[in-house]
Amino acid sequence: MAEHANATLVRRGYTAFTTGDLDTLRTLMTEDAAWHQPGNAAIAGDYVGREQVFDYFGKLYSLTDGTFKADVIDILADDDRAVVIQHSTARRDGRSLDTRDVVVYEIHDGKFTDTQVYASDPTQEDTFWS
Repeated sequence: MAEHANATLVRRGYTAFTTGDLDTLRTLMTEDAAWHQPGNAAIAGDYVGREQVFDYFGKLYSLTDGTFKADVIDILADDDRAVVIQHSTARRDGRSLDTRDVVVYEIHDGKFTDTQVYASDPTQEDTFWS
């Protein structure tokens, strides 16, 4: 059975993020896309609009000196969304991040419109990003 188109879209997004291909990432999300990052740390918040989402990605990179990495463990997809179980790792100020999180991508017309992150260990993530 072929992979659902939205699962393929997500894989393209993760590959573009990992390789720093911002041009491809830009084409995969709507201009008014939103990203919702839980917690109380430096990266937490609601980022609305593609440029704010890119600013969020920039924070991940700059706060970890480029060590942040998100790998897909599994994807569940249908016509409206994709749910990703991801393994996130990073180093910052002598600390390490190693978590598995769930990320829900709302998708319309083949583009990301809204993303919600669910942290598996909110305390660990807040400590790491603070």
